[in-house]
Amino acid sequence: MPNSHAGHLLKMVAPSLLARLKAEFWLRSQVQADDTVLCFGNLPPLFPNKGKVTVFLQNRYMFGPHNYSGFSLGSRLRLALERCWFRWCMRSSYQIVVQSQTMQQELRQALGFESRVLPFLPAMQTQASDISIDQTFDFVYVSSAEPHKNHRALIQAWVQLAAKGIRPSLALTVDHNSAFTVVAEIEQHKQLHQLAIHNFGTLPPGQVHALYKNSKALIFPSKLESYGLPLLEARQLGLPILASELDYVRDVVQPEQTFDPNSPTSIARAVMRHLAIKTEAVVPVDAAIFLAEIQKRGAA
Repeated sequence: MPNSHAGHLLKMVAPSLLARLKAEFWLRSQVQADDTVLCFGNLPPLFPNKGKVTVFLQNRYMFGPHNYSGFSLGSRLRLALERCWFRWCMRSSYQIVVQSQTMQQELRQALGFESRVLPFLPAMQTQASDISIDQTFDFVYVSSAEPHKNHRALIQAWVQLAAKGIRPSLALTVDHNSAFTVVAEIEQHKQLHQLAIHNFGTLPPGQVHALYKNSKALIFPSKLESYGLPLLEARQLGLPILASELDYVRDVVQPEQTFDPNSPTSIARAVMRHLAIKTEAVVPVDAAIFLAEIQKRGAA
């Protein structure tokens, strides 16, 4: 985004390789020495230019080791290309801005790149839309369908709760047309176990705000975030938060309950704690009772 004497110029780029290449040639030809260039989409300029460049890094997949097995071949190829672009085109004169201390530390450890922590919270939009939300949910999870969002563990936790006769309502915002299979899995488990889950699909910002307002708590089992914006949005509206016990969470909020995001049982127990549902602990017995129980089983 060049900032010239005439004011601010915003250059929107279509999400395609050809459009990005055209924009890169345009940027190199237009930017002057007194311009500030803000790259808002994780990647530095492909070609050197005369301006002062800042790269706003929001995607944790741009560096470090990650499991890409849940992504399509096309997505894995795109991420591989973007990772190379990010690493090879980053220059020492460029400023990198991230939104959390965890992101800053991991970037330094992975690539040796220094960055500035400068978080910001966009204004929450509240405009009306044609989608009506006329019920209240016990929990809401605002997220897309990528594997690291961890919907599978969340749904398995809801299955475990249902087996105990506990069926809290849950609102989701997973794109109905997503290439990830989690959408079908959500519907399958919902029908099979009679889960109280409503997936609204992708919502406009105003309806996301309405969904928060119609929910009693945010549950956030994501395994990987650069910032975790829904955590801040929920806190801004006064919602209790149940979230993964991971560094990125405590970078921005202090949740009411935490859990191991790799364990559906841990997620289910956090939900029960929040709902003030007590669980029966296993009571240990002494050696005599233990042996008596073993013999009783053998006699049977």
